[in-house]
Amino acid sequence: MRGLFSSRTFRISFFLTVLVLLLLIGIFTVDSEGRRLTFNDGSPPFEVLYGLNGTASLRVNAFSWGREFDFTFPVRVWHFIADFLCIPHGGA
Repeated sequence: MRGLFSSRTFRISFFLTVLVLLLLIGIFTVDSEGRRLTFNDGSPPFEVLYGLNGTASLRVNAFSWGREFDFTFPVRVWHFIADFLCIPHGGA
């Protein structure tokens, strides 16, 4: 197992993945700050909206997209994991 983590392929793949994630985080941060400073729009790039009937949707405000996607299944999975591990969370 030690040979796997010290291999060149693993290290290159790991660092490239970290760099891509940092690039995406930076892009969304710059977009959010640009909208806030230019248009006085303080909305977050992503937000989860809960419906009265137990559904959830993910609103994407990044890059002036303004779309909503059904996000009920990931929210239910998160609530199951949080209940199982006794993590406090705000929802049923």
